[in-house]
Amino acid sequence: MEDSNATRKTFVVPDIKPLDLYDSTRGKICASVGWLLAKSYGNAEKVPVELREPFYCDQYEQEHLKPPVTRLLLSSELYCRTYTLLVGGSAPEGAPPPDNAALLRLLADRGLPPTDLDAPVGDADLRRKPIKMLIPEGEWIQL
Repeated sequence: MEDSNATRKTFVVPDIKPLDLYDSTRGKICASVGWLLAKSYGNAEKVPVELREPFYCDQYEQEHLKPPVTRLLLSSELYCRTYTLLVGGSAPEGAPPPDNAALLRLLADRGLPPTDLDAPVGDADLRRKPIKMLIPEGEWIQL
């Protein structure tokens, strides 16, 4: 018998699709955004329901990122909160970084400067629309 307290709630598992119908880029984006949201909220159970599925379909059956997800990805709130949770409050600076510029400086000070094609990532890069996302194969896509 399984203890109900031991069962963890996670994101809904999507239907399994045949490989010829599976969109691997969409799957990678969902996994990346899902990981970031789960980390920023502490775990997958605490992510607001409206953010758990990052895409919606318009009247032409085109998929788009939901506006609340886009707003979070373009704000510093998500990244600063994720950084604070990942370091477990052990940051020597004490308080979480207030914005993307401070977070980028903090990462550079720790020897982890984010780069895009070997060029440093700046605050403006994190606020650019459409959102530019690197998927695991090293390809850039715009959302």
